[in-house]
Amino acid sequence: MYSGLRRGELQLVAMAAAHQRLAWIHPFADGNGRVVRLHSHLVLGHMGLTNGLWSPLRGFARTHEAYYANLAAPDEPRAGDLDGRGNLTESGLIRWIDYVLGVCIDQVDFMSGLLSLDGMKDRMAACLAYEANVVKQGVRAEALRALHYLFASQAELDRADFKAMLGLGERLATAQVSALLKRGLLESDSPHGKLRLGVPQHALRFYVPSLWPEAEAQG
Repeated sequence: MYSGLRRGELQLVAMAAAHQRLAWIHPFADGNGRVVRLHSHLVLGHMGLTNGLWSPLRGFARTHEAYYANLAAPDEPRAGDLDGRGNLTESGLIRWIDYVLGVCIDQVDFMSGLLSLDGMKDRMAACLAYEANVVKQGVRAEALRALHYLFASQAELDRADFKAMLGLGERLATAQVSALLKRGLLESDSPHGKLRLGVPQHALRFYVPSLWPEAEAQG
């Protein structure tokens, strides 16, 4: 029923409604909640709205009680002649859809803030300070400008260009590239290939705090 809607705002409404009705159908003996949440995640991706950068699943998990309360709301009996045309409450379904769209907007805002250029530069600086002062495996604060450029441009750099952005001498710059590669803060396809930004798990607590709790304990 919902798959035939044209692209656009109605498909977002249909995604939320389909989530609730699939949960109501309860087609499996176990794992129904995981399936319906994954379904919504994949529908949003198929619509080209996430680009792999955000997901409603984080929002559902963070509002656990509200999620289940709103999910159950459309299954209540119709509340009078003005509450839809079937046996179940239309206002409950509207409440659920409003909740889902609110979660989506919240997660877009959250990731927009995390991925802002200025904010990311500050978090990269904090990561490099930790690397230089605590980890002490050769990473230096001077790498900030070059790493932030790779993040902002989403491009690759020749090694000579990257080293020039460090503002260090040739020997120190070469050692810095090696240290960044060893720590996963840089990636390359070959020993002399171009460099691109790396995001190892131990850097996640700096780059995207509160996104992956498992990364918070990484050193």
